[in-house]
Amino acid sequence: MKEKLTVLMAGPLPPPAGGISIHIQRLAHLLQKDFSIDFIDEASTVKPGIFHVRSLNPFAYINKVRSCQVFFIHSGSRILKKIHILAGRILGKKVIITLHGYGNRRAWPFRAIDKTFFQLAHKVILVNPGIAQRVQVPAEKTEVMHAFVPPVMESEPALPGHVQQLIQQAKNDGACIICANASRLDVNNGEDLYGLDMSIKLTSDLKKAGFRVCFLFVLTSLEKSQEAYTKYLEEIKNESLDDSFHLLQTNLSFVRLADASDMVLRPTNADGDALTVREALYMNKIVLASDVVSRPEGTRLFKTRDQSDLFTQAQKLITELKNKQEQNTNISPEQADAYKNWYVTLINQVANEP
Repeated sequence: MKEKLTVLMAGPLPPPAGGISIHIQRLAHLLQKDFSIDFIDEASTVKPGIFHVRSLNPFAYINKVRSCQVFFIHSGSRILKKIHILAGRILGKKVIITLHGYGNRRAWPFRAIDKTFFQLAHKVILVNPGIAQRVQVPAEKTEVMHAFVPPVMESEPALPGHVQQLIQQAKNDGACIICANASRLDVNNGEDLYGLDMSIKLTSDLKKAGFRVCFLFVLTSLEKSQEAYTKYLEEIKNESLDDSFHLLQTNLSFVRLADASDMVLRPTNADGDALTVREALYMNKIVLASDVVSRPEGTRLFKTRDQSDLFTQAQKLITELKNKQEQNTNISPEQADAYKNWYVTLINQVANEP
């Protein structure tokens, strides 16, 4: 039997859950029968038995890279991206990097430095076409492929009991269940990056307009966010939304939550190729998202940071939902195979390049 290629994936692994960490987890599961998968973890939580960059063990790091044939980089850190690319090339490995985002405010000469390093990779995967306008890597080295990888529902953990109770109560009350998520309460351009503030205001406005709503907002981590988290809890209480808006600081399967919800909201003021949006669309859910970036076909849009437009569009969709028949959310093996085959082909092509 032919020995499997070893693919070393570098980037954050869940927990905590986030777009990149879930992408890596699902991609590894998708490819595990075709390749031997190893990891370099960069998440804020260190896991037993998985090498973490914070171990500060350069010899273990070098051994990891030396032992693979393909070094597949998903790092969100600008510095770690460069370290990984350089290490992979020095040690004679085939290097693939996925750029899960690239800010349009990145200034020169940093763009030039980034370009120099990215060109050292054998293949650069861009999660949306817009990144190609900001990172000028030779066309023959780039592939555009959104970051979504189909969820493996049978491996997704059940929702926590208290969350299931909230959902069941909402269904009994005939409420529209809306969900959204954030990895942290980050600030971008002086505004809430993930739109928690807009979500709370939307719930208040919908409630005043006579709509029954159960909004479940999942916050994965309180890293650098404790003060903001406390502030938002107070706001929810002051707006008398305790029965309608639930700020859940927990690690849970967001795809399970989306499956149980009527609508998925993505009110960000900056974004890459949002996993949340693609997986909800994949499951035939109604998705309402800001127009801050180009969104996948089927996404309903509102003007970024425009509270009035968010309210208007949400009202329309809730009305639509009342007349919407339940749709099948089962994922066929054929759909998952299409994603798997794309990555298997790409990795094998890169591995076999002279």
